[in-house]
Amino acid sequence: MKRLAPLSLILLMTPFAAMAGGPATPMIEPVVAAPVPMAPVTPNVIWTGSYAGLSLGGGNSYGTAPGNHSTLGIVGVNLGYRNDFGPVVLGGEISYDKDNVWNGNGNGNTITSTGAIKLILGKSLGQTLVYGTAGFVQAQADVVGVSRSDTGYTFGIGADYALNDKWTVGGELATDRYNKFSNTGYDLNDTTFKVKVGFRF
Repeated sequence: MKRLAPLSLILLMTPFAAMAGGPATPMIEPVVAAPVPMAPVTPNVIWTGSYAGLSLGGGNSYGTAPGNHSTLGIVGVNLGYRNDFGPVVLGGEISYDKDNVWNGNGNGNTITSTGAIKLILGKSLGQTLVYGTAGFVQAQADVVGVSRSDTGYTFGIGADYALNDKWTVGGELATDRYNKFSNTGYDLNDTTFKVKVGFRF
């Protein structure tokens, strides 16, 4: 009996030893989710400050005077100031345009130069500013072959895009109206589109 006891103990321990030395249970690696791409953040441009710029464009000069009217080629300069109140931007601008730089193919009825002072009301969309303008404009024009000057009113719409904190590019569509230009009895108008480059300081 004393010999059977150790033998029985060995037999009982054998299955446990086999299990202890058996193959290890594989570990399951946790699944790592792919990172979710972040949506690009639109920079919030502050439009407050002074600016100066150059413009290049074209348009048409027309009215009630007899004869042909002109296609305008425009080169201009402008200087202004804007104040950013959040979504609303208010400002003012003065500008001077040489209007008959090229294609002045009229028959004595063409606007040759303009100087304007106007208010700007805009809405900030981050890097883009959309705006409207209204103000007064003084023109030098040839009407029925005679050089004259007069004051009228101007209004338009436009947009500027901020390339960085200093430079902007944009475009502006405007019309100028002169009733009975310089007491001639003829109305004279123009419609123009200009591409603008600005420097903020």
